[in-house]
Amino acid sequence: GIPRKKLTLITGATNVGKTFLALRLASNAQKNGGVVAWIDTELSWDREWVSKCGLDPSSVLVSQPTTGEDAFNIARELMRNSVDLLVLDSVAGLVPTAVQEEDFSYNPIAFQARMVNQALPKLFSNLHYGSALVFVNQVRSSMGPVSLPNMPGGVAQEFFAHFLLELRRSSWIEEKKQKIGFDIEVRVRKSKVGGLPYQSCIVPFKMEGGID
Repeated sequence: GIPRKKLTLITGATNVGKTFLALRLASNAQKNGGVVAWIDTELSWDREWVSKCGLDPSSVLVSQPTTGEDAFNIARELMRNSVDLLVLDSVAGLVPTAVQEEDFSYNPIAFQARMVNQALPKLFSNLHYGSALVFVNQVRSSMGPVSLPNMPGGVAQEFFAHFLLELRRSSWIEEKKQKIGFDIEVRVRKSKVGGLPYQSCIVPFKMEGGID
């Protein structure tokens, strides 16, 4: 359902199903004989949960880099080796080496945005190898009198994205008065791959990993 040689950006607030949707994309890629790679910057990779989502964890190339530069270098090498689907989960977890090695009080302005902005053109020059590139990122509120949504890593990723999917949690799914899942509203905020932007659909998500 997503294009090769393009960047698909999946965004949303906390607990709306971003990683789950990326896992389902990976599962479908596997079922079609594709090679899946997963760069985990949040240390959230869990073999049991991944299996429930329909993915075979033993066949996934998983990397948990400690710095943002390592993550992008790994991503570039994987793309050059023509993996079918490459997921970076998430952009918010990327930290430059210069920041990682400093004291916790060190907080330069826009450190993530500068790094991501410099890395994206280098990554894009490797898209022609055929990978479908997926970035997962968070949506947060800005500080100030007017709360505006923004994403860690700066606005460059929105400009570079060919396919921008925004997720929101909709109504709960209940059985016997127990909440067993919720509906995910997937909105296409931007599309450079054909079709109309601003379309949406509802994807039912169950906490046991199932999907309709």
